[in-house]
Amino acid sequence: MKNDKLKINCPNCGAPVTTEICPYCNAMTGLDTKMADMEYPVIDCKEANIGFWNVCFPLIFAISFGFFGFVFPLIFLFMESGEFIGELLICSVFAIIGVVAFIIGIKPIIRYFLVKRNGQEIEAVVYGYMNDNVLFNGVPAQIVKLLLNTNDGKKFILYQLADTKRPYKINSKIKLRVYKDLFLIVNKKQYYFE
Repeated sequence: MKNDKLKINCPNCGAPVTTEICPYCNAMTGLDTKMADMEYPVIDCKEANIGFWNVCFPLIFAISFGFFGFVFPLIFLFMESGEFIGELLICSVFAIIGVVAFIIGIKPIIRYFLVKRNGQEIEAVVYGYMNDNVLFNGVPAQIVKLLLNTNDGKKFILYQLADTKRPYKINSKIKLRVYKDLFLIVNKKQYYFE
């Protein structure tokens, strides 16, 4: 995907560039990631990280809705002798929501253990950041653009951090664990100020 509109000169060597990192001197160009060229193919990335928003939050919903969906029908059975079709219908909706929330919350845990157990450690270069569509208190979460060396050549992944901060310095190397299309950043987050 070529971006012929935006070309700047590298502040370090002066070469014309269209990417976040100069291909000639390896310096940061200051170009915003969403405006930069994707000079390599982007491969599908499923994150295997565990956090509050992708595990705990859905599991809280699963427990809450599951309680109303599975326990309340039993209470109605013992307390009422009449028909309770309306209550049973409402409880079944709560049960379905609880099951779906449980599946959403358990998927990242399964991914995490698959990558931890079967994944191989590789190194990636932090190329830049983009805003995600997900907002936390009105602030967009970040997506980190990582450059990998694969058997098929260099490729990018766009890893959703589920965080509003940019924890890795651009052009720094970080370690990942990879299993099929599942990725997990191994490095501890080292926040820096831009």
